[in-house]
Parts: sequence; C-alpha cells; structure tokens
Amino acid sequence: MARKTSELANAETGDRNLMQKIRCADLVMVTAFDEDKMVVNVKPLVQRDIAGIYVSPPPILGVKVAHIPIEVEVDEKKATIKVNIKPGDIGTIVYLDLDSDNSMRTGAESKPNTSRLHSGDDAVFIGVVLKG
Repeated sequence: MARKTSELANAETGDRNLMQKIRCADLVMVTAFDEDKMVVNVKPLVQRDIAGIYVSPPPILGVKVAHIPIEVEVDEKKATIKVNIKPGDIGTIVYLDLDSDNSMRTGAESKPNTSRLHSGDDAVFIGVVLKG
C-alpha cells in the first residue's frame, strides 16, 4: 500500500480540524428539567480533543425540548401523554444550523438575529435514549 503524501496528510488533518469545530449533535446527560418551560440543562458526555488533550465540554443550559404532544383515547376519554424527563437520563441534542431565536419566538419564518452557526444557544433536546 502506498504511503500518503505529506500534502494529502496535511489536507486531511486540516479537514479534520475544521470538522471538529462544527457541532451537529451530542450525547448528553440531563442535569435538570423544567417541565413548565420545556427546557433541560445537559452535560455532554463525550470529551473533546483539544491539541491532544481530552477535556470535558461545558454544560449547555436552557435547551429546548422537542416535544410532540401525543393524545390517546380510551373508552371515549382523551388524555395527553406527559413527558417524563429526569436528571440522569441520557439523551441527544442537535445543534440547529443557524440562530433560531426569532423563529422559535414567533413560530414563523424569519431572519436569524446573529451569524451563529451550530451553537449551543440553538440546541434542541430530541429525546431520551437511555433512562438514568
């Protein structure tokens, strides 16, 4: 097998370094849940490699919970299933591509407030994958 040229190796390293800065999703542990506001505080579980040293990412606070209200009907009685998220639950968050504050506030198409990209400020908790 041929060795990679140093130019190709440098390009691959540069690509990897760039991709490490883009946040798409994280596996997290819930540290708090506010049922009234439908937000969680979370701690990312996978450490980040910064210059060869693994460090714990900071907590992400006030993450909006993606919640699809589920209504059930039994014997002609309707009920809504309640979201039950607890500290210690393991879940996933996604980072929206752009600043979503205006659209979240108005529920309508809007321009972003800032030039934020893949920010914790625009994270959404999409659900529990493992109960704590």
